[in-house]
Amino acid sequence: MVKTILGTPDELKGFEKFLDIGSLVKGGRVAANWLSDGRFWFVEGAPDNSSIKVLDPASGDIEDMFDVPRLRHAFTELLGHSLPYSGLPFDAFQSSGDNVLFMFDGDNYRLSMTDYSIQAEPTPNQMEQIFGRSPQQLAGPRSFVRPSYHSESLAVPEMPSPDSSRLVGLEDFNLVIHYTEDGRTENLTNDGNKEYGWDVESVRLGQAAGGSIVQRTTSPWSPDGLRIFATKFDQRQVPIQTRTHLLKRYDEVEEVRVARTGDPIPTVEPYLIDVLQRKAIRIDVPTENCFLLFIGWQADGRNLYFMLYSRDMHEAVLYVADGQSGAVRLIYRERGDTYIRIQHQIIWGRAGCTVLADGSGFLWESEANGWNHLYHYDMDGQLQEQLTSGNWPVLDVLSVDLAGGYVYFTAHHDEERPYDVHLCRVPLTGGDTERLTPDPGVHEIQLAPDFGSFVATRSLPHLPPQSEVRRNNGDLVHSFSPADISNLTELGWTPPEQFTVKAADGVTDLWGVIFKPPHFDPAKSYPVIEGIYGGPQIVNTPHNFHAPAGSPFFALHSAIPQLGYVVVVLDARGTPERSKAFQDASYKEWRRHVGNDHACALKNLGVDRPWMDMDRVGIWGHSWGGYHTFACMLDHSDVYRAGVASAPGFAPYDYFIYEPYFGGAPNPDNAAAYEDASLFGEAPNLKGDLMIVAGSSDMCPWQNATKMTNALLKAGIDHEFVMLPDEIHGYGAKHEAYFIKKLMGHFDRYLKQDDGSDGSDGSDGSE
Repeated sequence: MVKTILGTPDELKGFEKFLDIGSLVKGGRVAANWLSDGRFWFVEGAPDNSSIKVLDPASGDIEDMFDVPRLRHAFTELLGHSLPYSGLPFDAFQSSGDNVLFMFDGDNYRLSMTDYSIQAEPTPNQMEQIFGRSPQQLAGPRSFVRPSYHSESLAVPEMPSPDSSRLVGLEDFNLVIHYTEDGRTENLTNDGNKEYGWDVESVRLGQAAGGSIVQRTTSPWSPDGLRIFATKFDQRQVPIQTRTHLLKRYDEVEEVRVARTGDPIPTVEPYLIDVLQRKAIRIDVPTENCFLLFIGWQADGRNLYFMLYSRDMHEAVLYVADGQSGAVRLIYRERGDTYIRIQHQIIWGRAGCTVLADGSGFLWESEANGWNHLYHYDMDGQLQEQLTSGNWPVLDVLSVDLAGGYVYFTAHHDEERPYDVHLCRVPLTGGDTERLTPDPGVHEIQLAPDFGSFVATRSLPHLPPQSEVRRNNGDLVHSFSPADISNLTELGWTPPEQFTVKAADGVTDLWGVIFKPPHFDPAKSYPVIEGIYGGPQIVNTPHNFHAPAGSPFFALHSAIPQLGYVVVVLDARGTPERSKAFQDASYKEWRRHVGNDHACALKNLGVDRPWMDMDRVGIWGHSWGGYHTFACMLDHSDVYRAGVASAPGFAPYDYFIYEPYFGGAPNPDNAAAYEDASLFGEAPNLKGDLMIVAGSSDMCPWQNATKMTNALLKAGIDHEFVMLPDEIHGYGAKHEAYFIKKLMGHFDRYLKQDDGSDGSDGSDGSE
């Protein structure tokens, strides 16, 4: 891949390695596996010298969970050959009484903790394998595809009943029960179809503060396993769009129901399903033009809770339904003058409401006083206490300790460092907020189920991750070793620089990170590439140590500097996790403030950083980052010389997800905002060198990219268009690698001094 990218052999080697930067960082993050007595076990030394240890937060004592030499001897005797490495032959297990079940080389074994004898567990025989009757295949869970507001849907696992004897999922748009004992299935419903089918809760993937990907799971099953909360997903009024798949012998035209701005969106109807009677009870609330999110069941199963959010996200409503009859009651409603929830967060499962397990009340998140804070209400919707206050926002409620009387949550609690993530707690009856993580940085939290302790993994852009154990009052129990970054330093890694700079208003502080080339030399002059998102849904800047595992796409901020660039990432006004006023800059003003803030910030950064060559600045972004790449090149052509717009949406008229940020669908009150945000008509004004990249199956971005390239062609504007065949909004591995090659080839071509010093022939490797 890197052969067509300009750079010295060392730069190309570093770039390739940094695309997998997660593999270069060893350790630092300890995964806590909590035991019922408040202790936890963790793995050390994998894979060369694996051991599993148990830490007691009460005393701070650490002891081995297994006698490694004894276990290895017994296992070697059983297998009849030596084991690899020198530690435990496994790093995960299940306990069953005095026995431990583990897997080695694809087979299961049972270890007796009393005498360290090991026995092989029966493996599926040939008949079970041929006919798909192995215990694992019968028990599942299988995966199913949920209906979606968008053109792509996720495959998710069936959800287990409280006793794990059954799972619920979907098959042919109907609810299906899957029995784990024998693998057989039974339909709970039979009336679903593609346009009007059933849906049921499963794992939701989302993004937590600090950028980490989290799984939010709410079980649809009642605690007694006799009822299920489910919905019907009615798309019949949503207009049909088409996309054409070209990779088969004959073209295949797929019909997809996706709402453009102002179109009808799916209507989600809530139901209570009686599992024994196969009876569906409609929960009678009006849900047209709403988003629905299930909150969960009360611990005793008497009630269930869900929320409805208005289409424009100006209103959020909490409902309670009787767990037997489905009779429903509105508990609380909040309405704001601008959007009070982020649409993406709702789809990701973040409700902004936490119902107390005993049914006595709920915690409500609101920005009514200018910052996101917690309010304690009773089940009649009467305010009991405002629990948090101050010029900082609550991020996520992690749990509520009813017995101890505390709410545990994460927050940007340090006003001087507004993107640090801290664990805090506050009394449920009201009182002072305690910050339990005293040091600066982004803290990833693992809270003990008994609330007695927690594991916090702290990092900063320049500081590698390190885990520590603290008691629930914040007292330090144990610090683990920080991550080993010797692989990075051997490649000449230069620590990133976290910075603050004024926004275009000259008053507001913006925060960002500068990633520098290896063996950084301030006497040199480096071309600059800015990575932008700009949309009001997420914080784009990594304020923790940037070493994502998995897709190279997410490692680009760290990888691009290895080719001799300075990379700048920042979040302008209009983005989340600051004050309400900070984010409301995006309301009915989608474009100008973003470009003004980013361009102004770059200019200010360059004043006292002469090593940033402000005559060679590029910009790139994905999704709304693609939009803002193009907008910045239009509005600030004096700053941005080249840009790459990946999977862009160029017109707010083309997708319903724009609506909350414009005050609803187009109308006389917001018509000017919509028109100013639409970029097609301004194609003739483009200066600089643009590349557009899009997947041909990415609904909305593909059409937008095609329309924009047509507008540029008509205007006689030279540009590049890269099609990724049949790709959607996220690119597959081979297409992603090709995208990265084209991205860097574009910037090499237009930002690097092509004086032959790099030994290249000046080609960017374009095909």
